[in-house]
Amino acid sequence: MKSRCAALITLLAACGGDTGGSSARPAGEDNPLPADFEEVYRIGGIAAEGWDAFTEIEDMDFDARGRLYIRDETGSSTRIVAVDGTGALAAEFGRMGDGPGELRQVEHMVARRDGGAVLVDGGHRAYLLFGADGSFERAIRFADSDAPQTANIERVRHAREGAALFLTRGASARFGQGEASVSSGDRTVYRIALDEGEEAVPVPFAEGWEPRPERQVTIEADDPSDMFGMIGDAYVYFSPQMVFDVVPGGGVAYSDSSAYDVKIQTAGDPSRVVGRPLQPRPVTEQLQERARARALEGFESSLEEQFTPSGLSDDVPEAIRAQISAMMEGMVDGIRTMVENAGFMPDVPLVRDLRTTWEGAIWVERWGSDPLVQIDVASGGSDDEIGAGEEPADGWIDVLTPRGDYVGTFSLEETPMPGAFGPGGLVAFVETDEFGVPTIIVKRLPVVIRES
Repeated sequence: MKSRCAALITLLAACGGDTGGSSARPAGEDNPLPADFEEVYRIGGIAAEGWDAFTEIEDMDFDARGRLYIRDETGSSTRIVAVDGTGALAAEFGRMGDGPGELRQVEHMVARRDGGAVLVDGGHRAYLLFGADGSFERAIRFADSDAPQTANIERVRHAREGAALFLTRGASARFGQGEASVSSGDRTVYRIALDEGEEAVPVPFAEGWEPRPERQVTIEADDPSDMFGMIGDAYVYFSPQMVFDVVPGGGVAYSDSSAYDVKIQTAGDPSRVVGRPLQPRPVTEQLQERARARALEGFESSLEEQFTPSGLSDDVPEAIRAQISAMMEGMVDGIRTMVENAGFMPDVPLVRDLRTTWEGAIWVERWGSDPLVQIDVASGGSDDEIGAGEEPADGWIDVLTPRGDYVGTFSLEETPMPGAFGPGGLVAFVETDEFGVPTIIVKRLPVVIRES
C-alpha cells in the first residue's frame, strides 16, 4: 500500500496535482517513474523442453482476453503459440506448406481482438486468419502483388476495434538478371479491412512527413555496387523514423519528424498533435564528419562478415575467392561514394519508437545521449526486432495520457519498451541469456500508470 501511495504522489506531481506544497516541475524536465512492475508469469528459457522451448521470437501480441500470441522462428519453420492468463498453453499451430492454412513465408503476426491471429504471409501473398483455437479460417489475398503498398511491410498493428489492420512499409532492394531496383519507401499509414471481400486493399489513412522524396531506382548492373552510387544523393542521415501504433476509436498515433510531436489521427477527424517541450540537437559539421566515419566503418564491417574470403570453406577454388574479393572491394567503393554523397537532416531525431496501451496511453521511446547510435542502426549495426538483443541502456520512455498530458519517464536502464501491451495493464518482455535462448516475461503495470 505504501508503494502505491508513493507512486500516486509521483503521478500527481507529474500531472500538476497538489501534493502538499511541492514546487512545480520545470517544463521539459523528466519526472522519473519507478519500473517496479508486478510479474504475472514467465515461460521459456534454457530449461524449457516442451512447447515453451522457444528459438527466436519475432512477434508477440495480446487479444482482448489477455491471451498472448507468440511467433517463434526456428530455421525455416514458423510456429504460433498462444498462452492464457496464467502462462499455460492454449493453442499451438503453424505447419509449413503450400496448402490452405499452411505457411510459406511469414513476415508478421498480430492478434485478433476477439481471439486468434492474422499472419502476413509473403509466400502466399495473403493475410492468413486463424481462430483462437488455432484453426485456419480463410486467406485474404493481397490486392495487387506488384503494388508498392504490399512491398516490404515494416510494421503491422491490429485495430483496437473492428476487423482491420494498419501498416507501414519500408525501403526495399531487389537484385536479379542484371538489374538492381531500389525503393526508398514511403511514409504512409495504410488501413486494410479484413471483413470486406477476398482481397485486401490498402487505403491511405495517415500521411507522415517525408524528409526526402520517395524514390524508385532501377538500373542495369552486373555489379550490385553500381547501385550505391545511384542512390547516394537520396540517402539522408538522421532521418526521423516513421513509427506508429493504434489508439481506441479506430485511429493511430504516430511520430514522423525530428521534433517531439506525436500526431493522433482518427477516422473522420482532423489530426491533433501532442508532445513535450523538448528540443532536438542540431547536426553540426563536426557531427557530420563523425557520422560519415561511423557509417563507413559499420558498412565495411558488415560486408566483411558476409563476403570475406577467409570465411569460405577450404574447398572453394581460388578463382572464386578472387571474384568474391573483387566484388567486395567494388561494393566498399560504392558504399564509400554513397556515404560521401549522403545528406544530413538539420537536427538529430528525438523519438525512436512509439507504442500505445489498450487504454490509449502513449509510450514514447527517446534516443539516448549519443547521436551516433542512430548511425549504427542505419548501417546495420543494431536491430530492433523482438528477441534480437538487448535494448540500449542509454535512453528513456515517456508516458503520455490519451489526451497527451505528460505523466513521467522510465529509464531504459530499468526497463526496455515492452514487446506487447495487453488489456488490464499486461505487458510482455523478451529476455535472452548468454546462449541466445529467449524467456518471455509477462508483467502488469501499476494501476496509477495504466489508468493515467
